[in-house]
Amino acid sequence: MSGGDSTGRGPAPATGCGEAAAPGEGLGNARRADFLDTLMDAAVDAIIIIDHRGRIERFNLSAQRLFGYTEQEILGRNVRDLMPEPNRGRHDSYLENYLRTGQPAIIGKGRREQGMRKNGEIFPMWLSVGESRRGGKVNFVGIIHDLTHRVEAENKMRRLEQQLFHADRLVTLGELTAGIAHEINQPLTAIAAYADAGRQIAGKPGAVGDDLMDVCARIGEQSRRAAAVVTRLRKLVRGGGVSKSRHDINDIVRNMLPLFEHEVNSSDIRIEFEAVDGLPEIYVDEIQIQQVLVNLVKNSMDAIRDDGRSEGRIRIVVVRREENLAISVSDDGPGVPVEQETHLFEPFFTSKPKGVGLGLSICKSIAAVHGGRLVHERPESGGARFILSLPLAAIG
Repeated sequence: MSGGDSTGRGPAPATGCGEAAAPGEGLGNARRADFLDTLMDAAVDAIIIIDHRGRIERFNLSAQRLFGYTEQEILGRNVRDLMPEPNRGRHDSYLENYLRTGQPAIIGKGRREQGMRKNGEIFPMWLSVGESRRGGKVNFVGIIHDLTHRVEAENKMRRLEQQLFHADRLVTLGELTAGIAHEINQPLTAIAAYADAGRQIAGKPGAVGDDLMDVCARIGEQSRRAAAVVTRLRKLVRGGGVSKSRHDINDIVRNMLPLFEHEVNSSDIRIEFEAVDGLPEIYVDEIQIQQVLVNLVKNSMDAIRDDGRSEGRIRIVVVRREENLAISVSDDGPGVPVEQETHLFEPFFTSKPKGVGLGLSICKSIAAVHGGRLVHERPESGGARFILSLPLAAIG
């Protein structure tokens, strides 16, 4: 094999210097040009060759289809015409800086960028750039892969994921409907009673103004209480994408707890939470984090009841662990059976007779969207503990 090619047709052709010819050598200039044209036009991805000033010298068929220009229209123009702002206005300085310093920003690498078609449409693309130096001439070769369909698929999956998050939120709220109705009915009943009392006071001769002021104050207090419940519900029910901002984790937990007031008041199950001062704010979607906590607390309550008990304790604890905040929800219920532990976060796995099996799976997805984790632990004292870890650094 060392003396000939793989077909056994004898030694490879030699150059005039007695060395084996490199691929393409021995071809005439015209044949090499034809060979390059064939390769360029057969390429599935767009290929653009520019000179050291950014002027386009080659523009293959895939590039013509992708950008909407013919080769005759685009040859000689600056490649920045294929870019939207801000790269359009910066490209020449990027090129000059590389030629002056030799420090590449994208050359020899690949990254996601945006391109602009002839009709002004902006689209996502993956751009890889290489450099060629021959005979003192510098050229740059850009290979472009259209990411339009991939990005559309990613956006579709993201929309479906948000719809799934929202559906799970509605299911959870549906399970709490009785308590929520009771929560709203209490202040409304009180408002009606205070209004009747005020009417009676006003109808008596020599009505005392202080009494009326007190009644009006109580009506206002109960009205605000009912409005606060409705506001919390509207926030939890709303759909839409992720809306992150800075939040105090103590406030997130405190605003979630009133959803369980009725269940707590009608049973001997206690929910314990002690706010921790001095914790940094975290960059999260408040509603989605509350959705996770509501699911975990609801699961703990169900576990205690399914164990045939009317009393129990659920503890919510927040601690800082290096660059994360860890929010744990623990209960003194029966705990998770060993055979179920490895399946807890799998979609459609459930131990509840009427469960769908999406709650913990969605909670884990929400944690991942925030750059965090949701894990299960088995406390030595018994019961179950779920820990939601969220990064202190902003993600997304």
